[in-house]
Amino acid sequence: MRKAGIALSAFALAMTLGACGDNGGSEGAASNSGGNSGGNGGSVAAASLADLAKSIGEQTSETNTAHMKITADAAGQKLSGEGDLRMSGEDAAMSMDMTTPEGTISMVLVDKVFYIKLPQELEPGKSWVKIDSNDDNPLAQALGGMTDQMSKNADPRATLEQFEKAGEITDTKEEELDGKQTTHYSITVDVEKLAANQEDPQMKSAMDQAIEAGLKDFPVEVWIDEEDLPVRITLDMPTPNPATGKTEAVKMQIDYTDWGKQVDITAPPAGEVAELPSS
Repeated sequence: MRKAGIALSAFALAMTLGACGDNGGSEGAASNSGGNSGGNGGSVAAASLADLAKSIGEQTSETNTAHMKITADAAGQKLSGEGDLRMSGEDAAMSMDMTTPEGTISMVLVDKVFYIKLPQELEPGKSWVKIDSNDDNPLAQALGGMTDQMSKNADPRATLEQFEKAGEITDTKEEELDGKQTTHYSITVDVEKLAANQEDPQMKSAMDQAIEAGLKDFPVEVWIDEEDLPVRITLDMPTPNPATGKTEAVKMQIDYTDWGKQVDITAPPAGEVAELPSS
């Protein structure tokens, strides 16, 4: 279960798009540009992360489903995955299939509970395990924090909201990406400022370790289409690995397509769900 835990940790972090800030975001943040993000279609490129998050948030609130492809290099493991996403605040849901060195792992996040299908069955006929942070199981509690973050941060705007107090837009340019006209934002996040705003103890510890190791900042790149919807997000940041207790470098890329298309995300049958081991 340890190797699966490392892969799960890394991939869950990828799906949360770097869930590493306070979850309050920037409610009521003032806009500095007076225009929409994205320099396409006559709109004005966002002048700040607050503007960019606000513009994306307005669009994803109406168009709240998407298909997602993720590639990541986490804790020395190459990971890739594909699935669907529904952004509905506290009722966020995701279904993903990912490829890891140990084999294919399937995941479902629904009703704030995370289910994972491992390459090997833990019990005969039961290929799924349930991870619920409300469970008394120590391993469930350890991994449950990630699922809570996933539930809260499935919305791409959360990345930008969480980086607002610590990051700034350093460059904006028009680019064609996968046949779409996009505005490409380059963002630099200050690690010390990010650590100062941490409310999650595990994430704050990771940031502090990164600072001690000499890391001052890390890059985030965001591509937004003409409808102010995310097309791609990439980041390269220090992230805590619950399986080892160490801070690892995580590089990830998330591509979004099929905004607004219907998705079907349901929990696996109860009879196929095994009890999670305690360690």
